[in-house]
Amino acid sequence: MKKVDISTHEFVHSGWRKAPSRRRRKERCVSVKRLLKKAAVALSIFACAASGPACSAQLSANWSHLRNPVLSYPHWSIKDPSMAQQNGAYFVFFSAFDQDHGRLRSRVVEVSTRDFHNFSRPILNFTGEPDGWLGMCTPDIQKFGNLWVLTFNSWGDDPRRPDQLFYKTSSDLVHWSATHPLTPNLTAGLSVIGPSITRIGDLYYASWRQGLEDFPRDIKVRIASAKNLDGPWSYSGSGDVSLRMVSGIDNGRIHENGQFIWIDNRLHMVSDDYRGDLDGAFLYSLLDPSDPLSWGGGYELQIPVESFNRFTCCEASSLYDWRRQDRYFYIIYGGTNEQSTYEGRGWISLGLARSLDLVHWFPAGSAGHE
Repeated sequence: MKKVDISTHEFVHSGWRKAPSRRRRKERCVSVKRLLKKAAVALSIFACAASGPACSAQLSANWSHLRNPVLSYPHWSIKDPSMAQQNGAYFVFFSAFDQDHGRLRSRVVEVSTRDFHNFSRPILNFTGEPDGWLGMCTPDIQKFGNLWVLTFNSWGDDPRRPDQLFYKTSSDLVHWSATHPLTPNLTAGLSVIGPSITRIGDLYYASWRQGLEDFPRDIKVRIASAKNLDGPWSYSGSGDVSLRMVSGIDNGRIHENGQFIWIDNRLHMVSDDYRGDLDGAFLYSLLDPSDPLSWGGGYELQIPVESFNRFTCCEASSLYDWRRQDRYFYIIYGGTNEQSTYEGRGWISLGLARSLDLVHWFPAGSAGHE
């Protein structure tokens, strides 16, 4: 009987047949690897979600065992963090900078965790390159009813194609819609970054920073409203936002990466305010619900300095009111000890802190109520 070398054949219902070529087998192998990678991501997400409501208190229960930075990558500088909770899992979004095709590129990444020790593989990881963008950046996540809305902007300051605003939607923070333009009827052709959205009554409100750092006097924060996310959008009054400190005056810094947050039924905005080497998280309150342009009572959130954030303490922070779960506000932020790499950004990793009163902040690993 003729021997059959089974290393070069495969069995089918009709018997033995010649196996596919080495190239075909390699293609199949790559396909299987991709399927296994997707399955691994799905399983890690399911493991978080399956833990149920008990996971809502997991962060507080594990607080003393955490240490900052809670998330870092050896070849990514990560910043602009944003977080969400769903079915007991935490979902963390951030901008990731890395060397790609011989140049610095930014991508929007999403990962999940239930304990801030173990994180899933990326759920989202996109640069916008297939659509001709140099990168994507500055994610912010908000929820309206059962709909999650992720806003972000293109990145790269390409003078031929200025940065624009976008959004995606999801019902479960895992399966996402296609990318849609945000406020295109107002911002097409302008350089705009750092979007955030909220809802007041039957209107959506979007904020963003307009202008280039080469012309700091022209930089402004703008707000517009629309009945639907796909517009059309209209400026609220002049569209120019006023952000004033407790003293009643502007702090003289550039305001960007604004995040809308509701605290005790009052709308607030967290803003990354910087000038030169000064960079901090500031909290402002909407002074009059009928006037979305006037914000005041601003003060700096005193984020603790640790071994990982001595140069830049809290880059592009996001604040969360989770007091119903464990009495605490939480803030996630980027920190670095240098600004010589990643084209002046430094290697940035993410930290967590919490507070009972928005004044006294305690980093991951501390008691949190001292």
